Amino acid sequence: MNFEQLAVRLFAASGPILRYRISTDLLDFSEREKERLYQDMLESPEVHRWLANLQQARSIHGSKDTNAENPLAKLLDYGLTCHHPTLADKFDQFLNCPLSTWDPLIFLPFLLRAGYSQHSLVNEWAKTRIERLYATAKQGSYDFYLSAEEARGVPQAWRGKPIYRDEFGHMGGYSLPTSYDFYALAYCPPVAGIDRQPEKLETIVAFLSDPRFQSTPGGYGWDRVKRRCYAAGRVFLACVEPPRLVLFMELGAILETARRSTWFQ
Repeated sequence: MNFEQLAVRLFAASGPILRYRISTDLLDFSEREKERLYQDMLESPEVHRWLANLQQARSIHGSKDTNAENPLAKLLDYGLTCHHPTLADKFDQFLNCPLSTWDPLIFLPFLLRAGYSQHSLVNEWAKTRIERLYATAKQGSYDFYLSAEEARGVPQAWRGKPIYRDEFGHMGGYSLPTSYDFYALAYCPPVAGIDRQPEKLETIVAFLSDPRFQSTPGGYGWDRVKRRCYAAGRVFLACVEPPRLVLFMELGAILETARRSTWFQ
């Protein structure tokens, strides 16, 4: 059985969401047929549920179904883009309101995948983040943590735990590639103002694909001003965890350097 026969068989066995994705990604359908499948997908209960969750979203980050990052991840996987009015309204709402410190990092991959790369604010976020990660990757250091002597000033509650050096942790804008960054890198179109963008993306991916990065235990960022630490564990990093294996394989398949890596193989 060849690829097309397998795809046809999958199409016959699938519901409306997968049928639409198959029509855009795997098989050659007419524009009229793809539009019909798109409308069928929009009418599915699953799409209705996650659109309703997105409409209720008042914050970007969090584990609830009504935190924007979760319905956006679902709906973009289903095939929706910024052209859908509910997504467009929610993107515009968040882009025109004050955001917390970490919201741009978390929001960026969904904006890029949805088609907002030409938006001036999104473009600036992407450029800043890619250049920061490239600087880290180009440096090539995997010495992420303070030594016991260097960590003597850390409050007692966090003593003995892995504390990131300032340049990698909270004070350095968290310059290690996160799971959100990996998503953004995989779906990143050309970004204005970045020279040699493909080379820089692959350099970052090579850095995060290295066994020395993949084996990191995660740790804490130390805010010297507020004298407290913030959890930034392994699950936050672009480290392949079993519960996220399918997601990481899909992202890695888009990037040549990731496809060559040990974890992908």
